[in-house]
Amino acid sequence: MKPSDAPPVSPLSEADIQAYADGTLTPERTAFLRDYLGKDPAEARRVAFYGRLNAQIQNAFQTTDDPIDEPLARPASRGHRAFDRSFRLFGTRLRRSKVANALVTLLLLLAAASGWLAATQTSAQALNNAAVMALAENSARPFPAATPTRGDVSAPDLTAIGLRLIDRRVLSLGPFQRASEFLYLNGDNKPVVVLSSFALLAPAQPQWAARRIGEIRLLTWVAQRQRFVVAGDARTHGLMLAADALTMH
Repeated sequence: MKPSDAPPVSPLSEADIQAYADGTLTPERTAFLRDYLGKDPAEARRVAFYGRLNAQIQNAFQTTDDPIDEPLARPASRGHRAFDRSFRLFGTRLRRSKVANALVTLLLLLAAASGWLAATQTSAQALNNAAVMALAENSARPFPAATPTRGDVSAPDLTAIGLRLIDRRVLSLGPFQRASEFLYLNGDNKPVVVLSSFALLAPAQPQWAARRIGEIRLLTWVAQRQRFVVAGDARTHGLMLAADALTMH
């Protein structure tokens, strides 16, 4: 090749035509393309169609306040902005939905917990009835004079006031209601029944109150989230002493 010879021009490609329609073709290739299109009207019409199509796309999505002649700038289109607004709105709704679902779940849990607490509570009347039944059952039960005391660390120790523990058991007062029953005998071999049950929602009543049902005396109070009742014959010695000892325990 002689130094004066010009390098051969590479043939036009489809990429050149697309770049020309987009306005990104180099000046040298643009001049060569125009010369080529001047010799081929059919190809010139095809390139003109690409140019019009490209202009319509840009006019449809290009905003007026975004520059189109800055190659490094990313123009924001109406489509993009609409998508961004929709996405932000969806995100806000999603967050609100999550918060609402969390609140509903919390309320349901609180309602379930409240319902469970209410279901496990033993009413004063139910505990009193259980105490009367336990006393009637044990009053008809014969006890030998020298009945041995059963050691039980969970039972109240009332030996100081002359009551010895004979038996203990757990009573079922309902589907979710339980009561602990402790049976004592005094020096006259007379039964004294002590019942306790959970009462988390009941107001505290640390001082015992007496109630008499025929020949039966009930001493009741609420302390440490529990309901208590001491039951015995009204003439049984040590009945009120047992209530005093338990309320001071």
